[in-house]
Amino acid sequence: MLAHANGFGEKGIGSCVSVEAFGEIALYFRLYRLIPESKQDFQNLTSNHFANSYNPANSFPMSTSKPLPRFLLWFWLATLILSAWHHPSKGEDVLSKETLENWLGWMESPKQHLRIIVQVQRSKEGRSVSGSILSPDQSPDAIPLPQFQIGEDGTWSFSAKNSNASSPTANFLGKQTSSESVEGTISLGKNEASLTLQKAGSLTQENQTNLGADSVWLGTLDVAVRKLDFRIRIYSRPPFGTSDSPRVLFDSLSQNAIGIPAQASIDEDRRMVFDIPTISAKYVANLDETGSQLDGKFIQGPLPLTLVMNLLADDATKTKEPSSIESKPYIERAFEVTNGNAFIKTMPKVKEKSQGTSGKPETIRLSGTLTLPKRPEGKPSGKFPAVVMVTGSGPQDRNETIGRHKPFEVIAHFLAENGMASLRYDDRGVGASTGDFLDATTKDFAEDALALWKYACSLPELDASKIGILGHSEGGLVGPMAAAWEPNIAFLILLAPPGITGSEVLSSQIDRMSELQGMSRSDRAATMRLQQKLQDIAGGYFADDASMKREILLAIKQNWDGLKQIAQAQNPTANPEDLKADLTSQIESQFKQLKTPWFRYFLNYNPATNWMLMRCPTLAIWGSNDVQILPELNREKLLLAVERNQQLDASLVVIPGLNHLMQTCQTGLPEEYDQIEETVSPKALRVILDWAEDQGILER
Repeated sequence: MLAHANGFGEKGIGSCVSVEAFGEIALYFRLYRLIPESKQDFQNLTSNHFANSYNPANSFPMSTSKPLPRFLLWFWLATLILSAWHHPSKGEDVLSKETLENWLGWMESPKQHLRIIVQVQRSKEGRSVSGSILSPDQSPDAIPLPQFQIGEDGTWSFSAKNSNASSPTANFLGKQTSSESVEGTISLGKNEASLTLQKAGSLTQENQTNLGADSVWLGTLDVAVRKLDFRIRIYSRPPFGTSDSPRVLFDSLSQNAIGIPAQASIDEDRRMVFDIPTISAKYVANLDETGSQLDGKFIQGPLPLTLVMNLLADDATKTKEPSSIESKPYIERAFEVTNGNAFIKTMPKVKEKSQGTSGKPETIRLSGTLTLPKRPEGKPSGKFPAVVMVTGSGPQDRNETIGRHKPFEVIAHFLAENGMASLRYDDRGVGASTGDFLDATTKDFAEDALALWKYACSLPELDASKIGILGHSEGGLVGPMAAAWEPNIAFLILLAPPGITGSEVLSSQIDRMSELQGMSRSDRAATMRLQQKLQDIAGGYFADDASMKREILLAIKQNWDGLKQIAQAQNPTANPEDLKADLTSQIESQFKQLKTPWFRYFLNYNPATNWMLMRCPTLAIWGSNDVQILPELNREKLLLAVERNQQLDASLVVIPGLNHLMQTCQTGLPEEYDQIEETVSPKALRVILDWAEDQGILER
């Protein structure tokens, strides 16, 4: 879970002479989130009409050096659809079903394709109409179009207004070129994009997993310290595609990046090849005999990573009827905590240094799920102990969803079945929560967790004297930080908590994974020397980019002899200078995206300090096979802190055979995570329960 910075680099496979030449070098310097190159780029994509609406399109790297009118227009339309206030109730249709027409199209940019559905109801004369517009890839909710008009000459016009009064209106003007087609332009101010709509019959049922695609492939990529859930959608039949020209889209679900265009082909070795030029990536895989699994490599930058994708079965895409709430031993309800609740710290939003602060506080809304145990018969009253659940690094939803697993949902339900309530929430800027994820550090996440803890203490169903924090991975940093600030936090339950600095975490996990994957000790030593130097550079501060670049070039030069041997062993015919130039280019481009507050904070932060300040009972659990937070290193450092803190009652437990996610595993490597049926080991759950009972938090 600890790997806030990883994901997609900027160089493609075409520039890599030997994609395996450098092992794990600079692996960590690949941002998890397609982050814009500068804060200004991000602000350009999240101007007033994006307020309080999380837009997946914002994940794409942009540059203000070139005008992007089509992108800005297109981003606005996607967000407008996401932020619609109109939610039809059951039995209410935006339009009459009897005369409803469906017109479908694709809103396209080089970086993203979104489906657009315009639903029309004509008057008896065939001109005056009412309508709605929606983007089902973004939201199932439609925006009504009350000023929809069709002229006698076949012209179409409508306006779509964002619910935010300060936001501009998008206008569509087109002409019906046939009984089945409308061609036009949608505009926002001076920005325009073409949109062609084709008439279709009734729409097939879809859900948020398949998004109406004819085939869907799901898999999880592990980038050393972060899992990325991927999906490939293929539209090969009308109304959204054809067998002759299928539309292939790549989705990075963990990064909320939806609809990245791709091309599918078969190479000379009969392998499936998915090219994703927008992110300079490629997925090359073999199809198994059943036709239901792809096993191959995801290639982006110098290191190909194993990626297994499974075909989504037809029955898995069907919407399941919710089970009766009466059959569940718990009750769940949504909650929101905002600045107005006085729990979240209100800070002024910071602009560029030359501009100072805006004076307006940043609005943060944290949304989540409260899970309450059902009261046993004979005990109609009484309050429940509770935990606030804090996820690992990167933009995580309230369930800490990783592939097909939802660890926090499993833990929350287990705790409720045994008498403990829980609050789990979407990270700031993720899902239904608002706020600026890009500017946040672990300290900010600790403030969020503390705000949720204070909110939990105010709930009448909960016992304020028995409310603690449960954190996983980076959440294992957040919990002790909050407990050091707030002595009334009742207890901590920490799963795979770090005990060493972020820089040490990265070095140790990359070295362990390289060892398990067969890299020799000498090769690991060569790569780790450069890795450590690059981490030192990333955690430092420089007067300008040129100074940082000089340090990078010097680090590569000083370590080149060992790296060259690795590269030439992988590819004896490669030109060493080409390899050196490629590595240099890769690292430079990735460093441009490492100026995030989180990354600098993470590299230098020492968690052991707060363990000497905590006073509440604490349970820390590691899996013996964890290759991301190595138990032997992290537990040893925390044991020293516990010995120096005579007021801390702490149990530090290593459970044999478990990985970083507390799953029973073979190797502990992240590529196993999604292949394991188990979400959380009963052993880990039992340790938590026994400890809570021993501490008197739960009754036996």
